[in-house]
Amino acid sequence: MLNHTDKVLSYFERVAYTPVFIVGLFFNVTALCIFCRLKRWTDTHIYMFNLLVADFLAIIFLPFRILEAFCPIKPSELCTFLLCTQYSNMYSSIFTITAISIHRFIAVRFPFLTKALASKSKMIATSTCIFIWTIIVVICACNYEDLNPDKLQNCYDRKLTKKLKQHFFLLLQILGYLIPVLIVILCSTQAIYILIRSLKHVQGREKVERKNIAAIINANMFTFIVCFTPVHIGLLLQYVVSDDSGKDFVHVFLDVAEWIATTNCCLDSIGYYFLLKRVNKRDNRSY
Repeated sequence: MLNHTDKVLSYFERVAYTPVFIVGLFFNVTALCIFCRLKRWTDTHIYMFNLLVADFLAIIFLPFRILEAFCPIKPSELCTFLLCTQYSNMYSSIFTITAISIHRFIAVRFPFLTKALASKSKMIATSTCIFIWTIIVVICACNYEDLNPDKLQNCYDRKLTKKLKQHFFLLLQILGYLIPVLIVILCSTQAIYILIRSLKHVQGREKVERKNIAAIINANMFTFIVCFTPVHIGLLLQYVVSDDSGKDFVHVFLDVAEWIATTNCCLDSIGYYFLLKRVNKRDNRSY
């Protein structure tokens, strides 16, 4: 029998996830079609395509989350797989966005190095994306037990009494969030600073373009922080809260935080597509 909190969250998920699925599917399919028609690929295209693949995989499994809101699914191996998929795609997005931030910073800060590595840039980008997925698969395989059906309250929620193993929790918080968010903030702010500082040396269309690029990088950075910070705060609360009085709050907070993280699938396909469009002509060139 569902309690009041579960009923409210069930209604929330029905209303919240359905538009995310529709909008996300439209934008991601459109973006993937555009990428599939590209004749010439650069390292930026490869990073972007990897990001879109991660987002698209998250979107196509979202109907199960919506179905769960209408008709609760009994915890099973399917639920374990769905949770692994959800978090794998989220961390793939986090790591890919981090790689894009590093790539963009290097292009802005070290244009001559970028030119020198131009012949190897696509190989580096491809290797990076393969490495990202390999790391995620290894982490999932090594910590599969924490998502077993006996540790689930329902198909998408862990029992608060069943804590994540300490090493798995620290891995998600430090490797999965703290390090990436610091890299994204550092690389993004430095790239924006360099672009803004360079405005005094250019005029006209070039000046407007650099301002727009700086604005988009800034928007992407804040989108990253807003989308992925709440869910990791929720995981922290889930790990430390043990008393019954705080369980409902943690449940609600984490559920809403996971929805916020899912909206990143829509925002990526919009924000990074326009970033790619604006800087595509400038790949491997000085800003």
